[in-house]
Amino acid sequence: MRKRLLSLATAVTLSLGALLGTAVPAQAAESPSALCGSGYYVIDSHGLPGATVYLLYKSSGGWNCVVTIKTADRGTATKVGAYLHIEDGRGGFDEDPYRYYAGPVRGQAGGQCVQFGGLSRGTSWTSKWDHCG
Repeated sequence: MRKRLLSLATAVTLSLGALLGTAVPAQAAESPSALCGSGYYVIDSHGLPGATVYLLYKSSGGWNCVVTIKTADRGTATKVGAYLHIEDGRGGFDEDPYRYYAGPVRGQAGGQCVQFGGLSRGTSWTSKWDHCG
């Protein structure tokens, strides 16, 4: 009888350890504005397989920001990307295996057009030149 109780206690301990070891921590959904910072608001977006890429704008200073937020595979590191291209050749990107989002990628583009884009689940997308200002 004692051996059976020890086995049951061991099984419960192992099961609890396995659950705790593989549990994904709860995380509130990210908002594009929160990721880019104060004063940014969404002006465009595009759906990708398993993610959405957002272009945000901050009118003071003519700043743009791009983030790609995963809608699938959240908590698992998969390759996602966020891209910003400015007409004068500046810009940037953030592409890596991430658990929740890529970016933010920011750039000042007052008086110029921009392209924004993203990558998720092996599919990349880039906008046409737009949002000129």
